[in-house]
Amino acid sequence: MTIYGEADTIIKTWAKANVKTLFVEWAGQPARFAYLPGHRPLECFQISIEPPVSGHIAVNACSIDTDDGSEFEKRWEGPLDSLAAMLDDATALVRGWANRPV
Repeated sequence: MTIYGEADTIIKTWAKANVKTLFVEWAGQPARFAYLPGHRPLECFQISIEPPVSGHIAVNACSIDTDDGSEFEKRWEGPLDSLAAMLDDATALVRGWANRPV
């Protein structure tokens, strides 16, 4: 079992429904993150999940690149049983960022 433990089932279910690729490693260490494309050319956003600690977990959403220089960032923290809701909220927020008016 990885350091993500029971969170992995929730994360993989979310990823299957919302992203093309779930990355599970960064710099040789366990990680959980995905990129979501924007609707504008070359825009990219990221949702990342930190490893759970003592039954709590954090989800981060941010812009990686935008065509107008906008920077977006939001963090959610809560008990592990709220992970699915946090991922849904992060996905909805990123989609809102991607659909912002020109």
